[in-house]
Amino acid sequence: MEALMTLDCSAYSESIADILRIFQQIGWHIRNPQGKVEYLPIGDDDKYDWQCDEISESELYDIISKKIGSKEQIGVNLFYRNGTEGISLMAYDTSQIILSITINRKTVKGKYTDMSWYFENIVYKLLNTDVRLLSYKIEEYED
Repeated sequence: MEALMTLDCSAYSESIADILRIFQQIGWHIRNPQGKVEYLPIGDDDKYDWQCDEISESELYDIISKKIGSKEQIGVNLFYRNGTEGISLMAYDTSQIILSITINRKTVKGKYTDMSWYFENIVYKLLNTDVRLLSYKIEEYED
């Protein structure tokens, strides 16, 4: 199964960095359970060569700033409240943020994505922090 959530946060901010900060406020952290940051490096050019490094938050935001300046896709894995559940946030801008729900995906009946959990811990929490979403969509595809 593959699950995706697509968000348009452009009414809230045009900055991916602002969106990452609000995700951190609602419980999605930039560090994996081992304390490392997983991200797409500068010059990745859609190869999806994810890096996993012990870098600071400011170093990550510097990378994001450079990628935005070069019109590259931003990619950061986020992990929920120091747990193992994660999402891959990928975006060129804030009008189409794709969240790939693949990292230790919460499921029901051992197969289907627990969409209500992701909806509650992403969409509802963003709305509760006054993030105006112009649109949101959640999808699941069977392999």
